[in-house]
Amino acid sequence: MRSFRHFFPSWIRVFLKTRVTGDTGYHPDLRASPSWRALYVAALFETDEGRKVQRIHEAKTALVMRARELFQTAGDHLEEQSAIEETLQSLRVLEQCV
Repeated sequence: MRSFRHFFPSWIRVFLKTRVTGDTGYHPDLRASPSWRALYVAALFETDEGRKVQRIHEAKTALVMRARELFQTAGDHLEEQSAIEETLQSLRVLEQCV
């Protein structure tokens, strides 16, 4: 079984570095879409095996939708795109463990 830390991709570090104030370290696109993060955490901590598969699917769908949004939006979204890729990989591993 993989360690618990394995399922937390680097977006945790990105999320913790995000500031609520409007200084230069502020990433509005990271704050604008917390839904995929919430769905990922819900899938990660789900204890019911049947519901875990459903939650993983919901999280993966939200991640794909957000990736499409970022693709169509102008600007530099490298940190969130990287976080999305790592989270999708973690969800695939979690899905294999179920």
